[in-house]
Amino acid sequence: MPSKYRQLFSGSEKVLEGHRGYDTGALVIARSISRFPGARLYYSKITRLLVDMNRSGKNPNVLSEISRRLPPRERQALLRKYHEPYRKRIEDHIRSLISAGSNVLHVSVHTFTSVLNGHVRNADIGLLYDPSRKSEAQVCSDWKRSFASITPELRVRRNYPYLGISDGLTSHLRKMFRDGIYAGIELEVNQRLLTFAYSTRTNVTNALFDTFGSLDVTNMPS
Repeated sequence: MPSKYRQLFSGSEKVLEGHRGYDTGALVIARSISRFPGARLYYSKITRLLVDMNRSGKNPNVLSEISRRLPPRERQALLRKYHEPYRKRIEDHIRSLISAGSNVLHVSVHTFTSVLNGHVRNADIGLLYDPSRKSEAQVCSDWKRSFASITPELRVRRNYPYLGISDGLTSHLRKMFRDGIYAGIELEVNQRLLTFAYSTRTNVTNALFDTFGSLDVTNMPS
């Protein structure tokens, strides 16, 4: 939380520390995957209760009910300082890779709480994608198969616990880069896996790295 906005969130500490404030373990997972040759890691440490980097600027939920209390000018300043530069860096990098003749697999890493509103999520890993894009469907099918081979104990589901076509950075980038050269996958990991012993967390991150390394995006279908 930038110091400028701490007073605004005074009294909301419990919310900030919960699953709405940040994705527990997401950066650990993203760093594990980024060890793969050729991968580039982009991340933000700003709480999404201030500004949500994964929502489009026009989405009402890009700012939380708390940050929406700011005057209009300050709300726009938030987007310009944090939201727009973050997304532009990723967009520019993808464009440069595609211009150089590369196919791009973009993995947006998230984690989810194992119980939400009394409902138990019955998956360990979620792979979110747009079913209408053949490249993304193929990547997720291959990734799920790799999980089954390497870590069959993990429950892997596609487009769960959310839909891959919902508003997000990957859905925004799909409008800019065609199927077959860009595949945007949202990786969702159950936070239950990340609250166990260190050895369990290590096994999960290693499994993610190993399964990710088995994917081939050189000839993605379109």
